[in-house]
Amino acid sequence: MRKNRFLTFMVIFLLLVILTGGGLLVYKNFFAKDTSYVGSWSREIDLRGYVIEEMNEWFKDPTTAALVTFDDTKVTVKVDLVFTGDGKFSEKIDEKSFEEAKKSADALALSGLISFLEKRLDNAGIDSASSGKSIDELIEDALGMSVAEYMKNSGPELLPTLDALKDMYNTSGTYEVKDNSMKRTLGGKSICESFFVKDDFLVFAGTVDDTFGPSLGKSISDDEPLKMLYDYPAVYTKK
Repeated sequence: MRKNRFLTFMVIFLLLVILTGGGLLVYKNFFAKDTSYVGSWSREIDLRGYVIEEMNEWFKDPTTAALVTFDDTKVTVKVDLVFTGDGKFSEKIDEKSFEEAKKSADALALSGLISFLEKRLDNAGIDSASSGKSIDELIEDALGMSVAEYMKNSGPELLPTLDALKDMYNTSGTYEVKDNSMKRTLGGKSICESFFVKDDFLVFAGTVDDTFGPSLGKSISDDEPLKMLYDYPAVYTKK
């Protein structure tokens, strides 16, 4: 009789353990919905290559442009992404970072222009070192202005406009999550991507087959104007 009471006590005790701390742990590990992606994130869009391409086209001298070197100035614009707990998301350009990017673009372009002019002078048999003047002084003598002023007055548009970037990156809509896939829907279009959260990073690894049901229109990733938005992997940092 005592043995039966003891067994009954142990069963009740184990049930209490399961239904309290142990049960919560099991629930958390196997049943609770992972919402680690909810919150504010940020990533950088690299526009350095865009600036260099614009400069090389502006040079109109492919042979010399191929020899031009640019310094290591970075040109980036930040994009902020927010996921709410009620299935909504929004993404937008950080306008302050765009202003900083314009300054960096000017510095990068100037380094390329100086390199270009040096190559052209070398091809013409003019050695700025032997003349005792810097490349900037030689250009100022020829044009009546510094290389920086010439670049400002006559140079190309180095970056897309802020409005163009907003059109490309500023989005909002709804999202669904299933396992390691997220489907984002906006403006009658949708995209389904694999993703994961690791420490303070949210990573979209690439597009996957849509397993969420009928898609609303064509995939965003098939839309040519938006192709810059979905370079993979897209890595966001927790804000």
